[in-house]
Amino acid sequence: MLDKIRRQNLVWTVSEDYLAEGFEIFERNSFYEVSLIAYAYKVYDFKAFINFAKENILNLTNRFDIMTIAFLILEENLKDELLIKRPGLKSYRESFKSSAIRKNPKSFADEILKWYYETEDGSYPRTHENIVEILKKIRSVKIKSIMDLIDMLLSIFKSYFHVENTTSIEKMEKTLKEAKKNPEILKSKPTSKNYLEDFQLEKYNIMSSEFFEESYENLKVVMETVEGETGESDFQKTVEKHFGKNILSITDAHILESQVCTGIHRGIKIHMTKGDFPSESYYKSLIDEQKSSNREFFKLNNLTYKRGITSLKETIKNSLLKESEHYKIISSSGEVVPSKLWKIDRTSDNRVFKKEFLNDYGELRVDILLDSSASQHERASEVATQGYIIAQALSELNVKTRVVGFNNLFNYMVLNVFRDYEDSQYKNSEIFKYYPSGSNRDGLAIKTMIHLMKKSSAERKILIVLSDGKPNDEVNIASFGKKKLDAEDYVGNMAIYDTAMEVMNARNIGINVLGVFTGELEDLNSEKIIYGNDFAYITKMSRFSQIVGLFFKSVASKLE
Repeated sequence: MLDKIRRQNLVWTVSEDYLAEGFEIFERNSFYEVSLIAYAYKVYDFKAFINFAKENILNLTNRFDIMTIAFLILEENLKDELLIKRPGLKSYRESFKSSAIRKNPKSFADEILKWYYETEDGSYPRTHENIVEILKKIRSVKIKSIMDLIDMLLSIFKSYFHVENTTSIEKMEKTLKEAKKNPEILKSKPTSKNYLEDFQLEKYNIMSSEFFEESYENLKVVMETVEGETGESDFQKTVEKHFGKNILSITDAHILESQVCTGIHRGIKIHMTKGDFPSESYYKSLIDEQKSSNREFFKLNNLTYKRGITSLKETIKNSLLKESEHYKIISSSGEVVPSKLWKIDRTSDNRVFKKEFLNDYGELRVDILLDSSASQHERASEVATQGYIIAQALSELNVKTRVVGFNNLFNYMVLNVFRDYEDSQYKNSEIFKYYPSGSNRDGLAIKTMIHLMKKSSAERKILIVLSDGKPNDEVNIASFGKKKLDAEDYVGNMAIYDTAMEVMNARNIGINVLGVFTGELEDLNSEKIIYGNDFAYITKMSRFSQIVGLFFKSVASKLE
């Protein structure tokens, strides 16, 4: 049995499609089963079938039996090709097959699975005649498209399943007839928001270590397949194609990696980018589309967000910058004040100069680190908007601010620098390029930011980290059947305590760290372990900038 995170990783890896969603309706949990379903996304326009199933099958009492037949049709048509491309799956298939044969059948689904795999080896145990007939159909059909799959399912459903109400069949036939005339019909079917709750299935976010729902069904190949032994340069090229060119030279990258990619992070490479692509590409189009979507989200409540910027500015001015106002006094030295020159030789007051003072606690730097892993995809526009609000408020006050997104792909940690300390306010709009994908290695991201922040001579440094509180980077699930990556998985308590250690290291050198938690309630304790008292749990992203404002007040009070 795979846990949720491994299952999510596996779908993304095998399908090679960030946009796959809905696989959970099959209710299949073994490594091989999930891999096979994921591969269907690569071969077919599988979103169309998922939509068909949601509309026509999931409301049936025998839905699991029908989805099991769908699984076996996929098995019959895809297994050979899948095992050639992913030879590492052979042992997983044998294990699943053995388990299905040994199982004592308690349902139609159990029985047909058992018989399918037993007959594969030439054994023909006794079973119901209908199962024999259904398997003959399954083994005779060649599925070239999703319409073929739906056709076969409907044929089996009508012939071998008892249906008290013919409405279901009529609805399926009507949907299939319309879809054959216009395939876009199935693609445009809205995803039900409630079907997971209705059938007590788990909630999923797809896309690497987590996945999401999107509507790019017409865009096909998401990432190139590298067969056999895959070299490091192949992974590097794939990462560049996904996220843009590396702004670090090879030498600088190696130096940085030697300093921060140690211990549990040994073998991880760092890819620092500004999201610039050398030419138009599929991945650039995804990011551009997300940027447009994020900007539209901001424009919908433009006035509200602008008021938020103004409000946050006032909070910062009255807290962190309260003692940083420039003030001028009349002095005996400094800049001449022409209107005071009459005092010379006429009075004993020689204060005809103006002197400017800056009374503060030292120069301020603020770094904002945004978890850009796939778990954030559902709230991507909200995260981008709140990140923009904070950066805009700070930069309008001339506070040097850096905003960086972080995620992982293969054995690479990607740091996307949306704006840097010396950038103008114009660069704040780059934050709208925030596009969640991949997994998250929080400890290394924080460790790297600390390393970069230490280079600044500023006396006051603040690091704000927005994350789901669940560091998770399962490196080698991305390469089974290919070259094993020379890096350790980053999961469970080990990842949590490593991240907590890096937060403590930051505080020990005077960096104020705030953790903003956007994850599930079940992961709240992990966030407490990582950030201690300086963390905030927000259920609404709209409160992100408000929480940050309160943190600024807290930091200011500690300095007084």
